[in-house]
Amino acid sequence: MRFYFLLILFLTIVGLQASSAQPRNEWRLFADMEFEEYYNEDIGTYDLKPIITDSLLTLEGREVVLLGYIISSAKTDGFENVILSKFPFTSCYFCGNAGMETVAEIEYDAKKSNFRMDSAYGFKGKLYFNKDDPERLVVVIKDAEIWDF
Repeated sequence: MRFYFLLILFLTIVGLQASSAQPRNEWRLFADMEFEEYYNEDIGTYDLKPIITDSLLTLEGREVVLLGYIISSAKTDGFENVILSKFPFTSCYFCGNAGMETVAEIEYDAKKSNFRMDSAYGFKGKLYFNKDDPERLVVVIKDAEIWDF
């Protein structure tokens, strides 16, 4: 009987350590994000604008980790940022059926590293939401650094 108790205790401890070793991946924070359609006069078409709820606003400035796939890079303020997708290229927001909440603009100089498109990477940084600029993504990670997972 004592043997079984010790065995169960050992397996529980090993299981807890294994679950705590899992990398953080916080795409779930954006799962309930909603969007409203509006007419964008600058480009003459309808576009989507995020509805940033109070619960989302409480997350702004918080450090988050996102694991995903490099889709491309985008030049912003003379800086070449990384576009990270929760899904590989074929399923990402731009090419598949995913929503705008599944891509993030990572403020990290893409020239610092040799990123391979559709390869998995992790980034850690401060979360911000772009509420007004249709030229940028809604989810923005600032002061980002590579997260080794």
